[in-house]
Amino acid sequence: MRLALLAMLVVVNAATAVDAQERDSASASAYRVGAGDVLTVEAYTHDEISGSFAVEAGGDISFPLLGRIRVEGRTTSEIADHLEALLEKDYYVDVQLQVEVEEYRSQPVTVLGEVSRPGTFYLEGQTSLHKILAEAGGIKTTAGAVIELRRLEETDQSSEPVVRVFETQSVATGEDGRDVILKPGDVVSVSAKQRYFITGEISKPGQYDLSPGMTLMQAISQAGGQGKFASQTVEVHRGGDGDKEIRAFDLSHIRKGKASDPVIEAGDVLIVRRRFFGSRLPRS
Repeated sequence: MRLALLAMLVVVNAATAVDAQERDSASASAYRVGAGDVLTVEAYTHDEISGSFAVEAGGDISFPLLGRIRVEGRTTSEIADHLEALLEKDYYVDVQLQVEVEEYRSQPVTVLGEVSRPGTFYLEGQTSLHKILAEAGGIKTTAGAVIELRRLEETDQSSEPVVRVFETQSVATGEDGRDVILKPGDVVSVSAKQRYFITGEISKPGQYDLSPGMTLMQAISQAGGQGKFASQTVEVHRGGDGDKEIRAFDLSHIRKGKASDPVIEAGDVLIVRRRFFGSRLPRS
């Protein structure tokens, strides 16, 4: 039984690998060549027209016998067909060419933030958000809660900036991002962890991760709740030395709905004040 299960897993893994290879091959064949790419042309039995050719800024390559040939916007198979037709017109009776992209350099995207290797990457056909993050070395443990994808969407008369936001955890596990196809010029930004600090009469004082939209009550709960001698007053210290703001909140008012529960920001310092006990005078 165990051997049969092992054999089944081997077959499934092999099939998965083949499917991935087929998807990569299909993606590469659909790739549209652009300026900056480097092409490899192999002509069977004709070494004189084989070699590497850089796509110039105008979208042309300089090819033996033919001179400058426009290739921008075409797939490698379309380029091969076009070159074969031109060569057979004046120079060869029958020529067979294989064209491949040697270096992808025409469709850049930028990956910033909490990844192992931030920088500029180049699309190789259809590339998903999940795949480009893997190419950037993966998401670091210091990553925050969200990943932003910024791009310019073309309209009739202008370009409009569009921002899409994804949960880091969903992208990291593959639940999201696999069907999000990138476009040239996209900017992917992986946020860093945002934190707040809480001290005073609190069960577990210290530094905590800040989730989007976290409120004061949620921050106190995350730190284990108020301590035994805590008052209902909590101070929120925000900003630097030159522009520091201190605000005080009454937790009892928030619980009763008399005051709104404020949203905490990255870098906030929360201080839960101690309750003061007045001394009683002895009766005469």
